[in-house]
Amino acid sequence: MKSVFDRFKQRFKKWYQPDPGTKELLKSLANPDQPQISCDEVFAVLDQFAEAVHRGENVLLLMPLVRQHLDVCPACREEYETLLRMLQPKSD
Repeated sequence: MKSVFDRFKQRFKKWYQPDPGTKELLKSLANPDQPQISCDEVFAVLDQFAEAVHRGENVLLLMPLVRQHLDVCPACREEYETLLRMLQPKSD
């Protein structure tokens, strides 16, 4: 079953590309019972999340709300990707 956001995207994708805030709003409207977390809450645990990903742990089980937030928030996702790059060993 497609979500409201997916149906909207499919129908209007040729001429409308919503900004990240609108995407987040549409997803939250499509799943009103699903809990949401804020950027501040994500930033509080983002280092732990990145380290868990780096270690190969299943973050979908450990921190599903953080993963969900990173899927819709470009600012937090950028910070997360920066942390992951910092954890990679440097090649000489």
